[in-house]
Amino acid sequence: QFAGRLAIKSYHCLCSGNVLGSIGSKAVRSACLSIVSGNDTMRTFVSTIDGQEAFTLLLVKACYHLTRLDGTQDGNFTFAEVRPLTGRTHQIRVHLASLGRPLVSDAAYGNQ
Repeated sequence: QFAGRLAIKSYHCLCSGNVLGSIGSKAVRSACLSIVSGNDTMRTFVSTIDGQEAFTLLLVKACYHLTRLDGTQDGNFTFAEVRPLTGRTHQIRVHLASLGRPLVSDAAYGNQ
């Protein structure tokens, strides 16, 4: 079923940064992704020169605006359902990071 693209893969993600949209909004992120391998490491990145096209469907489920007790804002987060429409390495992580909304606690692609 996976090889024939009959299975629907759906993931729930908590993203940091400005919200991705209003609750219920949908968007498709597309970009060409390339992989660079090094000494026991592999990193995927958005490339305008080469790479394979990748598509990810994003559906906003909830938005959070955290405020400290003193009233100062502490951050914005989006809880989203994410469906990779293609199967590239680290596709979801790279797409969200390229939008400036990395996964919370993603040390490789986030802004820790």
